[in-house]
Amino acid sequence: MSKKREQVHQEEEAGEAWLLPYSDLMTLLLAVFIVLFAVSKIDAQKAQQISQVFSSSMMNNDYTGHGSGSGSGTGGSGPLVNSTTSEAAPVGGPLNIETDSELESYLGEYELKKLETLKNEIDTRLHDDGMDQSVSTMIDMRGLVIRLNNAILFDSGSADIKKQSEDTLIEVASLLNTVDNFIRIEGHTDNVPIRRSAYPSNWELSTARAVNVVKFFINKCNYPPNKLIAVGYGEFKPVADNTTTEGRTKNRRIDIIILSSKYNHLEEPLVK
Repeated sequence: MSKKREQVHQEEEAGEAWLLPYSDLMTLLLAVFIVLFAVSKIDAQKAQQISQVFSSSMMNNDYTGHGSGSGSGTGGSGPLVNSTTSEAAPVGGPLNIETDSELESYLGEYELKKLETLKNEIDTRLHDDGMDQSVSTMIDMRGLVIRLNNAILFDSGSADIKKQSEDTLIEVASLLNTVDNFIRIEGHTDNVPIRRSAYPSNWELSTARAVNVVKFFINKCNYPPNKLIAVGYGEFKPVADNTTTEGRTKNRRIDIIILSSKYNHLEEPLVK
């Protein structure tokens, strides 16, 4: 009789053993559904803000632990201000950045101050050399932008750098030698179709101009070729209205960009 009672007791324990993992599974599933429900209530704008804050926090932590290079002194002029016109960028300005606080959130406080310090140094040199009427600077998501109008560097329809503009490029290149970031040279045109030119379209013309500036930096300024990128955008990244003469003049430009850390990482060699 005692053996039968012992056998029955063991069967009851075995039959109830599944309850513990089952209850754990139900708890996990409930947690998953709660998270999914909460996420579904966050609209796209809030999700983007959360993503930017998280990215900024990660970048700041990275700089705090591994920061090096040029100093991080406090900058003077605002990050979205053109050094020659002193007018703030329009709403919906460069690369969808609308305010200084958004730019700081994207770049991080450390990097923004570093770029502002470099911008102030470049602006001072440009002013002292009498170049601030032909060259402008600004900071956007890509980094520090040094902007030159095509009319300064090239004749209409040509990608050959004017002899009288070589000193300007040499001066700009000397300013860039203080940073270790990649430098992207962007060629841009207006939307007027090319006529009477060796280049069949604005694509080829803008790319050839960017390449010639890169070659000039390498051959005349001894700039490291592995730190330079040439890009041609044609008329497809305007900064002004192409329906006006003034707008088209602004769109015909060369942008020399000291890339921010996020864009800089994209240019790192795939194999080291």
